[in-house]
Amino acid sequence: MLLGPCPALLLLLKFLLWDSPAAASIQEQLCESLPPVTNHSGPQCNASVDLIGTCWPRSAGGQLVARPCPEFFYGVRYNTTNNGYRECLANGSWAARVNYSQCQEILSEEKKSKLHYHIAVIINYLGHCVSLGALLVAFVLFMRLRSIRCLRNIIHWNLITAFILRNATWFVVQLTMNPEVHESNVVWCRLVTTAYNYFHVTNFFWMFGEGCYLHTAIVLTYSTDKLRKWMFICIGWGIPLPIIVAWAIGKLYYDNEKCWFGKRAGVYTDYIYQGPMILVLLINFIFLFNIVRILMTKLRASTTSETIQYRKAVKATLVLLPLLGITYMLFFVNPGEDEISRIVFIYFNSFLESFQGFFVSVFYCFLNSEKDVSFIGDETSLWKSRRSSDVATSRAS
Repeated sequence: MLLGPCPALLLLLKFLLWDSPAAASIQEQLCESLPPVTNHSGPQCNASVDLIGTCWPRSAGGQLVARPCPEFFYGVRYNTTNNGYRECLANGSWAARVNYSQCQEILSEEKKSKLHYHIAVIINYLGHCVSLGALLVAFVLFMRLRSIRCLRNIIHWNLITAFILRNATWFVVQLTMNPEVHESNVVWCRLVTTAYNYFHVTNFFWMFGEGCYLHTAIVLTYSTDKLRKWMFICIGWGIPLPIIVAWAIGKLYYDNEKCWFGKRAGVYTDYIYQGPMILVLLINFIFLFNIVRILMTKLRASTTSETIQYRKAVKATLVLLPLLGITYMLFFVNPGEDEISRIVFIYFNSFLESFQGFFVSVFYCFLNSEKDVSFIGDETSLWKSRRSSDVATSRAS
């Protein structure tokens, strides 16, 4: 926003904008040659050039005169579609102050990029804060409600735990990493990056565990009683461990710089952990295709409570898998040179990346009807127990 000059800057501005008295005189002559704004027989303000260089033509007294904003001022470009305003007083003299408040600076490409980057950072922090809060609430609910600790909900619980750890390490990365630390490539910052990537991989493998459970129960029609918790713990927490160890060894020998963030051209060590993530994601989509096919053909007429629970679980997974998949695949998409495409890419990716944990909490905990029924049942049992105790005490007395 361009403001009117203060008196202390008048001489300096005059020196900067008018190179010589001759140039100033020519500018004033050109301004005087402009026709008056309106024909008026009363007092008039004479044509005048202000210290910013805007020409104010002859105008009738009592008028508010509008002129386009200057194209350049002190090396800064302004939007000329807006106007500056100056009042021609009733006595035929110009007001000392010119209103340039509508003159907006045209941001350069660099400034626009910085602005969008800062907004994306705010979205990321907000999303991770909301996600971490929702995940912690969901974690406590699953921990307190012992009566819903079936295998399916144990898988949900571990998925939520993986997201909590990933969000927590994200904050550690953001709060501890800076350009100096990146350049120093100290051991602790490489360990932080390794931990973050490990929990990132566990998110995908616990989603794979969700898909395995549903596929086994619905498509293969096996009894879920045959499935064991340790199998899914090995999938979710165990398999990512050697993958990340292999990635860390690759980074140590081939790309040992900048705390192992990013990658050098021609070095593909990051695919050591990105490849398995993409693989389990694709397998999960195959699982879901089969699950939906079976549900549509064989379970459509069924109304048993177990079938209803499976349908709800599938709906949740159908929503979550695209979120997880699209978010990750966006890293491989080139948004192109179009400015709008790049802005949409930045904001869309920041939103999905940071709010994943929130969506996991909502679909696998807060919208889980088993949790609601169990909570009511637990509270009812507790009330009955207290009531019985009170009755027994009153009878004894």
